[in-house]
Amino acid sequence: MAYYVGRDVDVFWSTEHETHGIKENSTDFELEVEALAGTDSSTDTIVGSLADIGEAFTKMTDVTGVDLSIGAQDEDITFMGLRNVGKIEIKKDTSITITMKKKDRKFLQLYQGNVKAGSAQDTVGGHTARWGMTELLAATYKIQGGDFDPKSCVDIDDSTVTTYGYRLIIEFKGDKTGQTGDGAAVCIPNCTISEVTHTTSNEAADEESVTFTSQVKPFISNARMNAATVSGSTAPFHISLTTQTPLTEV
Repeated sequence: MAYYVGRDVDVFWSTEHETHGIKENSTDFELEVEALAGTDSSTDTIVGSLADIGEAFTKMTDVTGVDLSIGAQDEDITFMGLRNVGKIEIKKDTSITITMKKKDRKFLQLYQGNVKAGSAQDTVGGHTARWGMTELLAATYKIQGGDFDPKSCVDIDDSTVTTYGYRLIIEFKGDKTGQTGDGAAVCIPNCTISEVTHTTSNEAADEESVTFTSQVKPFISNARMNAATVSGSTAPFHISLTTQTPLTEV
């Protein structure tokens, strides 16, 4: 387990879909799909697309603390003729909790709000958006309701990768010059939102904590790279941090 204070790291997040994010409808406050890649966010945007991660609007603001726990779930295996019990890793078990000053209801909307029927994978809606997006049919961008596992949640443009969940990047603040830097970043792909809590105090600013969990192996890579090498982004991350997860990793 590692704990970072907000001044030591920057936290960015997005969906696992390359071109679409999620927004709140300004009229009925339901959740719906929003096309975002290569564009600025709207006032109703909650989370951007994977192609936009690193842009200013994908950064979580007023972060006071980040609690990162990386582990694995093992299963005990006994073998005939051996006294020792072997352990086989079943899956990764990563949890990240971001604590920040409460500014709006966006995280709570994803956690317990309603998805509009036209943006829901089941065409019914009414469920939350804790599990990210799907594109099982060409140009049919939908918010899933948790009834798809990561291996079934494939990208129609590339059936070898998954669009399941959300992606978080923790960027360690290195020496930056303009849009390039020498820092490192931890990437936690295919996260689901497992908890959202609020803390109210008469003596301090209200805070909210959002917990994401992932069963996909996190990885460390370079952070910023030269913006001239990536089209359409003013503050991109290294390509390894913005590539969708292969199905072999989930």
